[in-house]
Amino acid sequence: MCNTKDIFLSIINHFICGSVLYTDMWAYDSSLIAPSALSGEASFSYNWKKRVFVGADCGWATGRGNSTYDVPGYADLGVYAEYVATRKMAFWLRGGNLLDMKIQRNLLFAEKGISFTLGIKLNF
Repeated sequence: MCNTKDIFLSIINHFICGSVLYTDMWAYDSSLIAPSALSGEASFSYNWKKRVFVGADCGWATGRGNSTYDVPGYADLGVYAEYVATRKMAFWLRGGNLLDMKIQRNLLFAEKGISFTLGIKLNF
């Protein structure tokens, strides 16, 4: 779900969330790598009879760097689905980085390639 600071719209089991963060670049020393000037995220989810959940989300950031390092901007597009079998058990699938971009949220670590995750959720 959305945080209180996010844009939120609910229309009959459809949820749309989004947020944008702006960073004042004048406040940072030019020798340091500042955060992205613009970054944000948006998501959409659909709930069908409280049993099937599907959705898509996208997190993005503009490039950043200094004279030594350059960290490119990215858009991380993902989709997910969940099937609630019983009140105690659900199965889910998530696909991430569907645009196959090099995602560097931190300077020394890059996420490369499309990813998929499959899981089981148990409620006790």
